[in-house]
Amino acid sequence: MPFAEIKFPSLSLSLLKSILNENKIVCDVIYLNIVFYSYIKQLDIYRYVAKQTLLGDWLFSEELFDSNRVTFNDRIPDDAEGVYRPSHHDNLKSILFKDELLSLRSKVKPFIEQCLNTIKWNDYSIIGFTSQFAQHVASLAMAKRIKEYWSDKIIAFGGSNCEGIMGEALLRVFPFVDWVFNGQADLSFPQAVIHWFVDKTLKDIPGVTYRHNDKIISQGYGPAIDLNKLPFPNFDDYFSAMKEWAPSDLHNSAIPLELSRGCWWSKKHQCAFCGLNREVRSFRSKSPERAEKEIKSITNHYGIYNIHLTDSLIDTVYFKTLLKDLADWGNLKSLFLECKPNLNRKQIHILRRASVKMFQAGIESLDTEILSLMQKGTTLLENIQFLKWARQYGIFVGWHILYGIPGEKRESYQRMASIIPLLVHLNPPLNLIPVRLQRFSPLFLYSKEWGIKGIKANEDYKLVYPFDQKDLDELAYFFDCDFDKKNHFADNTRLVVKELQPWWECWDEFELPLLVFERQRGKVIIYDTRPCRFNPVVELKEALAIAYRICETRQLFDHLTDRIRGIQKLKYYGDTNLRRELDELVERRLMLREGDWYLSLANNLKVMNEYNRTIITYLLSTN
Repeated sequence: MPFAEIKFPSLSLSLLKSILNENKIVCDVIYLNIVFYSYIKQLDIYRYVAKQTLLGDWLFSEELFDSNRVTFNDRIPDDAEGVYRPSHHDNLKSILFKDELLSLRSKVKPFIEQCLNTIKWNDYSIIGFTSQFAQHVASLAMAKRIKEYWSDKIIAFGGSNCEGIMGEALLRVFPFVDWVFNGQADLSFPQAVIHWFVDKTLKDIPGVTYRHNDKIISQGYGPAIDLNKLPFPNFDDYFSAMKEWAPSDLHNSAIPLELSRGCWWSKKHQCAFCGLNREVRSFRSKSPERAEKEIKSITNHYGIYNIHLTDSLIDTVYFKTLLKDLADWGNLKSLFLECKPNLNRKQIHILRRASVKMFQAGIESLDTEILSLMQKGTTLLENIQFLKWARQYGIFVGWHILYGIPGEKRESYQRMASIIPLLVHLNPPLNLIPVRLQRFSPLFLYSKEWGIKGIKANEDYKLVYPFDQKDLDELAYFFDCDFDKKNHFADNTRLVVKELQPWWECWDEFELPLLVFERQRGKVIIYDTRPCRFNPVVELKEALAIAYRICETRQLFDHLTDRIRGIQKLKYYGDTNLRRELDELVERRLMLREGDWYLSLANNLKVMNEYNRTIITYLLSTN
């Protein structure tokens, strides 16, 4: 259902279709999100709503709850009220007008009616809905109307909106829902379907929550499966729907694939704000051989060579196996994935060779103290080093600065604001956004330890559901809360916003800022086009030139001096002198220092010119 992104087919439903087919059960996947996308003919609005948390649910709420019996006001969830940095490419200013959103809401009912009248619902015995993000109320509205007309149909729900207590609450407050699948459904869903066809009870099927004698029977989480034993997902229905309803968008389609489940980092230290992967902490991944076979088979079958990995984090084993093989294969147009920002330069180069042109990285902050509070396992210099190498190899990084973690200090934002002008040659954050209290996150589960109190469902849920607080608290995934110094956030972030604006503006220009270096006869020449530069050209000699190159990767000062002392025939004037010269480069905004760690900020001109051909890099490289 809407507002799932139309660029991708549903991986979960496409996989379940293949599993059911293996069990001789015929099924179809119906992409009503694509139908709605075509129906409203307001494509910018659809894409905007798809990125919000509760706005899509709000648009369908009147249809679900019947506006004749429930009074809804026209207040729009806060998600739609704008952000610090609206995209310049989404035409958001025109679509944020309330009248246009209200107009969109008026199209929901006729859309539902059209679906009821044109789809042959009698052909199906069981109708399941995948519910993730802002498609929950749309799914419920459709399910309710189907049940009103065809009361004999089994209505099933699964997805992240149905996990744990949320799934039990779903069954309790929406009597037209029959089954809810909690967690992974690769085994539980086909088993439940088979049981239903032979008139067997759903008892003892782990992961299935259902109603029996007016009682809700919860049977825990769905069991894990060996990922190598899963069939390839079947995306036929998606491409048929795209060709019928949105043929002009077909060229933008990408194939989602899953190579692992869980998060290998959360096995050690789950990020404080993250509520994902609650029941798949045991990180599992497909063998490199299976992963390669799946990617090549599916891309060749559909003729689509854009892959979007849904993994929480790429398995580091793949850097030595799969990614190298994909680079040698050379057929992929693009490969999107998520990673931690502690990758080394060689790994980022491998990603570039494997057709990764954009990835999402969990950078989250530019302050080590805040990163420690978040339990990210990285530091400021590691994050900047990652951004530097990504720019060097021509990979765009999707990342955000998060603020509002309990315990953060104003000094962290002062430090952050002071270094942002130095970084404008690197990929800026997409936005500055608040940490939201998510169900299942450490902040939520251990709220007392974090000093968090007054937890209740986010206020915007009242704009969607006409329920009391208890029901909202059980249905909600996002929560409001209070903790010490929460009201200081606006003052803290104002410092950073002021510095972020010029960074974003720099990246809206045709020629991006540069800070690059090259070697010339034993010297290092640094070229600087950043607005904060002291000099456009800087020349480094002898030990300082070598130190600057070594510090392309962050270095402890003692390790750096050990390496330099080991270079024969080099004039070295001692540690004290080198420390002074490095600190002068920090003052001149060409390096960063944190404690005893140093990091050079300039990129290698030769590599930059290979992967980021621009007028300036071309001219510099021909000198």
